[in-house]
Amino acid sequence: MSPILIDERGKHWEARSLALRSRLRASIDDVQLAQFAILNLGFIEVTAGRDSARVRLRPAVVAPAALGALYLWLHRRKPQRVVVSWHDGRWRDEIVGWSGDGWRRLTAVLETARLPVPGYSRGRVPLARLGATNPLRHLFEDSSRLAGSVINPQRLPTPLRNRYVLLAEDGNGELRVRDFGATMMSRSKWWRRRARGNRIDDMPDWSYGRWVGEAYREVRRTGQPLLEDVRAVVEWPEVGTFSHAYWRLIVPLIQPGHPTRLLGVTVDNGDVGVRQAH
Repeated sequence: MSPILIDERGKHWEARSLALRSRLRASIDDVQLAQFAILNLGFIEVTAGRDSARVRLRPAVVAPAALGALYLWLHRRKPQRVVVSWHDGRWRDEIVGWSGDGWRRLTAVLETARLPVPGYSRGRVPLARLGATNPLRHLFEDSSRLAGSVINPQRLPTPLRNRYVLLAEDGNGELRVRDFGATMMSRSKWWRRRARGNRIDDMPDWSYGRWVGEAYREVRRTGQPLLEDVRAVVEWPEVGTFSHAYWRLIVPLIQPGHPTRLLGVTVDNGDVGVRQAH
């Protein structure tokens, strides 16, 4: 179906509506008009599929009436999943299952997207940045072992076998925890007990979990390994707030007819380390 634009008053417009063009005094093409209205006027674009929907918006400017009309539209159509694209300086995407409490998840995505990311930074680094003894460097240079480790993490070098998270894509495109090493997420026994089968986004510090999930979704989109320098202040409800600094390598395994798998392996950055925040 053709996209629909929901304006700042909650009114629905066909994306090619001449009346909307007249109201906005627009002389640009349909795609540019939709982009302008979303980024500057608080409009929402929705596109319906057979059992899915796609939503595009900018949380910082979206109008409350437009959001209300969006929820009503989704409630009436009852899609199985919703692909949400939002702009916070660049476009980001997440797939939300709509059954059950999907509306809560969508609300959380939008509310979090309105806020600046607190205390997190990650940046791509060249392999040469890692020291000669860093086990991530040895793993990255061994392409056969790297690919095999995504299938079976026990193939990881010994120093890394306790430092991995393995994610697999479910039928709705969500990335769920399949397995993890013995020392991962050790500051939350509660999360370690329930992590398998849950989304990586649903960690106890939800903002951090969702931020981590964004890195894995980026690798899923590109299909390429990602080596990063990561720094984050994380709230662990059972033990307090800690500042973490680590190197992270995320490796994808994308095979036609099989769920996408993503292996994340980390090594603490010894120059910064881990410390409790006060």
